[in-house]
Amino acid sequence: MEASASLAIGALLVYVAYRLGRDARDQLIGEAADPEASDRIRELLAEQPEIDSVEALFTMKTGLDTALVAARVDLVPGMDSERVEEVAVRIKRSIAREVPEAGQIFLDVTERGDPEAREAWESPAVTGERGGA
Repeated sequence: MEASASLAIGALLVYVAYRLGRDARDQLIGEAADPEASDRIRELLAEQPEIDSVEALFTMKTGLDTALVAARVDLVPGMDSERVEEVAVRIKRSIAREVPEAGQIFLDVTERGDPEAREAWESPAVTGERGGA
């Protein structure tokens, strides 16, 4: 009788450990944020009249309820630097308002014709390619 009780307790402990491990995996820091939040951010960026295109959007969990957002955007031509700064601040605030889990927001403003920007678009970090031989 004691042996079967010990086996039952052992099975219960294995089950609890499995469930805790599976739940913890879903909350790992460094994992991409919820796809729904990424879609809301992409839509919000696309709605901005000053943004010509969204070149890249990256999200990463930085805590249980917080995420980092990094977006590379191409603005419409002809904006001066002061206007670019105003637009960036407004866009960051609107993302923070619409997506509360976005704790840190970074916008990388690029120009399509800029050779340095083109090199950055094709980097392994953006394309997801892995380095090595």
